[in-house]
This record gives sequence, structure tokens and C-alpha cells, in this order.
Amino acid sequence: MKVVGIIAEYNPFHKGHEYQIRYAREILGADYIVIAMSGDFVQRGAPALMEKHLRAEMALLGGANLILEMPVQTATASAEGFAAGGVSLLDGLGVVDELCFGSECGDTETLMNIAQILVKEPFEYRKLLQQNLRTGMSFPAARSSALIRYMREKATSVHNTFGVSSEHIELILSSPNNILGIEYCKALLRLNSRILPHALLRKGSGYHDTDFSLLSDEEFPSASGIRSLMKKSEGTVQSADLSRLIPSASLPGFLDSLKKGAWLSDSVLDLPLHYKLLLESEETLKMYPELSDALIRRILKSRNQYEGFSQFADLLKTRDITRSAICRSLVQIFLDQKTKAPGHIPYARVLGFQKNSAPFLRQIKKNSSIPLITKAADASAILDETALRFFNETCAASNLYEMLLCHKTGQPFIHEMKKPLRII
Repeated sequence: MKVVGIIAEYNPFHKGHEYQIRYAREILGADYIVIAMSGDFVQRGAPALMEKHLRAEMALLGGANLILEMPVQTATASAEGFAAGGVSLLDGLGVVDELCFGSECGDTETLMNIAQILVKEPFEYRKLLQQNLRTGMSFPAARSSALIRYMREKATSVHNTFGVSSEHIELILSSPNNILGIEYCKALLRLNSRILPHALLRKGSGYHDTDFSLLSDEEFPSASGIRSLMKKSEGTVQSADLSRLIPSASLPGFLDSLKKGAWLSDSVLDLPLHYKLLLESEETLKMYPELSDALIRRILKSRNQYEGFSQFADLLKTRDITRSAICRSLVQIFLDQKTKAPGHIPYARVLGFQKNSAPFLRQIKKNSSIPLITKAADASAILDETALRFFNETCAASNLYEMLLCHKTGQPFIHEMKKPLRII
């Protein structure tokens, strides 16, 4: 039995994701495909476009066998924390053979070489990194610059072991999915995991592209582009247009949510976040593990100029604090999330599975080093105190998401503990 794991947000699930699952099945030879998926809040610092159970169902209809939810602390962490949590979840199952992830370069070997430098942190690299940080660079920019300089020097030496040019390295480090792929490789190395990485070359539009008119049948949209299209059109996208972007089996559920208005953008946080910020003080803001002292000072200094989530994130942005980090921090404040992202996810919560995957679930229960939760109400009896805190905070975040969604649509509120698994 071969098992391939994928770490994803499916925000939303689109044809590129369907292609990745098909690739894992047909090219990598997967008998089963397990997804570690973000819940109702995502890594860029925003509510998910659509609720997690629907996204899980869309992925199952798109060919996945099992969908597991990453805790909200992991789902809203930095790229490093997101990757470390997702990899630890898949590793803890004890059955995953390969991790398949999309990247702009599709070069697994080079991504692993870069990851090894970041894990080992040779002296020359650390020296370059510290020099960059002292100039006021943000950590991501400082790290990227230090890596490029370090690998350029190695590439021009007689002991070059990388086999690629510094220009190629620079191109790799400028692309978001390559960067996330490096974080996956780092996490695998640090865990000494048996899981092998496999970088799949992305096809189609760039990460932020919103013009899908020129996409061929062999190319795929970006989730970011679909979200932007939804926001600009206020959800009035034609089904004919969406049929080019969303897999046919998954499209009916997506269209039904559109019809009901059951989708969210970051603007839904405009008012509740303002209320939450007005309650905060320097002392309480220091309780959030991801907030730097510099960001805390900027929040307190600027909150009287607050107009909305996106506007405030732009206002807080500086050269050394990235916008994505700010958005994650603002979401963590809204969620009152004061627990740091776990490096090791201590449970596997099932959101949905295919009926024919029963043998796979039995194999996981036999091999897993972490408990498998198929019924939310059982968590308190299964999990230890630390794991239960992660679980309860994730449920609380989903209840807040449900509150926002119900306020927008007028649909009845359903508590997280009452929501059933999606079984296809």
C-alpha cells in the first residue's frame, strides 16, 4: 500500500488541486491520498473563502481519500510553522510514503539542498544573515539574501556541490510555492522523517493572477486569483466561467454556496476586529506569541486610524514587518489565539473520507503515533490537556467563522461539535 500526503488549504479547491491528486495517483502510484488541510482560517491571515467541511467534500469529490484538519494555531502560523505542523501531522500517521507539493521550479533536489543549509546553518550563512538583519531587513528578506550570497559563493568555488547557478537559486527564492516547499523539506529533515518529498511543477497562472481568459486546458488557475475574482465580482461570477476553474464533480457544492452567499472575505472582520483591538492593551497584546514589540507599538499607536481589516494591515506595514505577517497577527488577535503553533500536532482530526477508504483508516489506527478523532465529542476523553487545548481553540475559531457566515447569510447557527463528517 502506497500513501501520498498533501498539505493544502483548498481555498478554494480548483482544477490545479485536482491535477495534483490525479498526479499522485497515476504517476506516483498512490493507493491512498491523505490531505492535511487548514480549517476555517488560513495561513495568509484571513477567514477561508468557504467553510472547511465544504472544502473537504470538494477535495474528496476531486479524488482525495481522507481529509484531516490542521489546528488553527498551525493553519495561521508563518510558512515555517505551517509546514512544520502539516508535516508532523502526516508523519504522525505512520503510513505516509511521499509528500507531494506544488512548486514553481519542480526541482526537489535543489529545494532539499537549500533546506539542508537552513537546517544546518553553516557559519558563513549565519554571518551573512546577521549582517542583513542589522541593516533592518525583514527576516524573510534577510534570509533570502543571505542564502543567495552563500550559494553564489559556493557555486563559484571549486567545491560547488549544488549543481545550479546562483541566478537559478535567486529565481527559486522569489517564488512563494518554492519557499513553502523548502519549509516542507526542512520539516522532513528536522523530524528525520521516512516521508520522501516530491515537488510537482505548477502549471498555469501565477500565484496572484486574476486573468484566466488565456488559460489553456493544460493550465490551471491559482486559488489567490479565484478569491480576488470573487471579491471583485461580489460573488456574482457566472457558472460557465467557474466551470473552467473548479472541477466538475466539486462545482455543484461551490455554486450552491455562492447562491446562498455562503462565502467570506477578509472584510467580514472589519467591525469585530476593531472591537477586539479597542479592548487590547500593551500588556494583553504581549500575550500573543507571534506579535513582536515593534508591531505591538504600531497597533497601539495606529488603532484610532482603523477603518477596516485590509486598510489597517496596509497602515501597519513597514519595511521589516511584512503584510502577511501583520494579517496573521490581526487574525490571531480576533481569535484571541494566545497559544503558539505546535511543532508537533498531537492528534489527527478527520473532516471527511471516502467510503472505500475503510482499510486505509484501519491501517492508520494500527500505525499512528497520534490519536485519530472521527467524532468531535470524543476529543475530551481521548486527548491530553495540551492536545485538548489545541483542539478546543480550533473549535472555537470555527464557531466564530460560523457566526460570521450565519450573520451574512441568515442561515441557522450550527455548533462545531454538531457538524457531521463528510463521507463520500
